[in-house]
Amino acid sequence: MMSEFQGKVAIVTGGAQGMGREYVRLLAEAGASVVIADVNQAVAEATIAEIGAGDRVAFVSTDVGSTDACNACAKAAVDRFGGIDYLVNNAGLLSAAAHRSLVDIDLEVYHKILAVMSHGMLYMARAVVPAMRARGGGAIVNMSSIGAYQASGIYSLSKVFVNGLTINLAHELAGQNIRVNAIAPGTVATEGMQPLMSVEQMAQWGAASGRPTDRVAHPSEIAKVGLFLLSDAASYVRGQIVAVDDGQQIRL
Repeated sequence: MMSEFQGKVAIVTGGAQGMGREYVRLLAEAGASVVIADVNQAVAEATIAEIGAGDRVAFVSTDVGSTDACNACAKAAVDRFGGIDYLVNNAGLLSAAAHRSLVDIDLEVYHKILAVMSHGMLYMARAVVPAMRARGGGAIVNMSSIGAYQASGIYSLSKVFVNGLTINLAHELAGQNIRVNAIAPGTVATEGMQPLMSVEQMAQWGAASGRPTDRVAHPSEIAKVGLFLLSDAASYVRGQIVAVDDGQQIRL
């Protein structure tokens, strides 16, 4: 049976590595054409070569903190592949986790982090919605974090924004057949996390934060849930923040 992703078009921000790369790989394997919207061209090109999906994966240099760049990325996707069906808002700055104080953080750093991790998701959503409307609908997955439910400074604050954005966009775009959901991962072994803590330290931190196992997720375990949320199998799922954290953050 042909995959429902066959012939579809997706944009994955921050798709050069980590969880973003897994989204790109899984979407390409399912038959979609994918735009990697990232600032790291060398890493993105290595990812494209590794995936081996021919001309169905393209790189577009995109600073999601810039509305002009987001609009240009959406236009490039339409020009290259004919439209846009899916958006994975994955770009982020894990270095934000190092800034624990909202009182003492340098305001220039504060604004830069929010531009990428919060406002950039809205900028990209605004950029792709017209093309999704033209296709009769689409789906957006925003990458949140269990950090949204923890007091961890600017990182936590940015993810609270993502959750609120997800709920609001889900309601606003429902009438246009565009579904919006978010994933809140727990500890994931990505390249971006390595400078902050080792996999062993991630396991220890997760256990200390309430996770009932010592597992640290592979990025593909997160991206597979994201593909479900993009798919028609999740057609009745809208405005949800789905925790994929091995039970680390239990909310009633």
